[in-house]
Amino acid sequence: MRKTLFILLSSILTLSAFAQSQKDAFAGFYKGKITLADGSELKRGYPVSMYPEIYAEIYRGPQAKYRVKILTGILSRAETTSFADGLTASDGKIEFKTSEPLALKGTATPSEIVASGKYNGQDVKIDLKRFEFKSPTLGAKAPKGAVVLFDGTDPSKEWELVSARQTPVNWTLKDGAMTVKTDAKKPDGKKLNTTIESKRAFGKCKLHIEFNIPPMYDCLGQARANSGVFFGPYEIQVLDSFGAEASWDHCGSVYRQTASQYNASLEPGAWQTYDIIYTPAKFDGDKCVAFPTFTVYHNGKRVQYETPVPYSTSMPLKKIAEFKHPKEPVKLRLQDHTNPVSFRNIWVQEL
Repeated sequence: MRKTLFILLSSILTLSAFAQSQKDAFAGFYKGKITLADGSELKRGYPVSMYPEIYAEIYRGPQAKYRVKILTGILSRAETTSFADGLTASDGKIEFKTSEPLALKGTATPSEIVASGKYNGQDVKIDLKRFEFKSPTLGAKAPKGAVVLFDGTDPSKEWELVSARQTPVNWTLKDGAMTVKTDAKKPDGKKLNTTIESKRAFGKCKLHIEFNIPPMYDCLGQARANSGVFFGPYEIQVLDSFGAEASWDHCGSVYRQTASQYNASLEPGAWQTYDIIYTPAKFDGDKCVAFPTFTVYHNGKRVQYETPVPYSTSMPLKKIAEFKHPKEPVKLRLQDHTNPVSFRNIWVQEL
């Protein structure tokens, strides 16, 4: 039984490695207006009438099934005013029907969403256009005095493999980005984990890093393009969390400890940013008197604010009493979690 279970799990992991797809044409955000059927302004109906614009989010899951959400805002904890799931695309469009409070019937294409229906007893219509959100810190240049950890050229200048110290980084290098090498092998043919670690260590600092999560639509949960940014024993999660509720193992979380304030993820295939301020633990002699903290901006949105980290994010709860926070500066790691996540424009400003 154990052998059968092992083979099954191995098969699932193998399939996950090959589940990467091209970026879906529908998946992403849409932005536009909701009006009365005659085109005049919507004057009543809480909360939709309060907002000058309305948004939609189209998520693609396994088996090419789609979900459409109509929202009063994005990258925030905005209300879902209309919802349809389990949809399929045919002839370049997705037809959908939602229920109250915003009951709509309409069509989505990769460029727009058009629908009509009822809201608060009124005949309404929506017209939304595809909206490509770009992080305000995308392409941010390293300030004077910052340490550039990756400038789009040789990653081995500042990084090394954790599993084989002083070995050149073997990640794929293309168009100024480096991508986790998921098919690296040891001399005996077994998989080589290619997690990389910075050669330098840092104390209190600000990290800017840009990442691109590959589309892995047939995967769910932690198999959906997983990686992580580590400061010593502490991880800020990297994962395809587009369309998900903010949870403690989703993108923007202090992994398995503190969920992000809200989901600021973009659709897979889009370049995203982290701007992370790390403050080390404080000590009185050998006694830790203040936990390390993280402030995290995900795509320019603050999703963690001075969040304390009481123990290693990879440590089982039953062992946390044994954990000792590092007193010395920590090195950074970018995780190989078997998925080809890409990174670029990495710099650290010591604070």
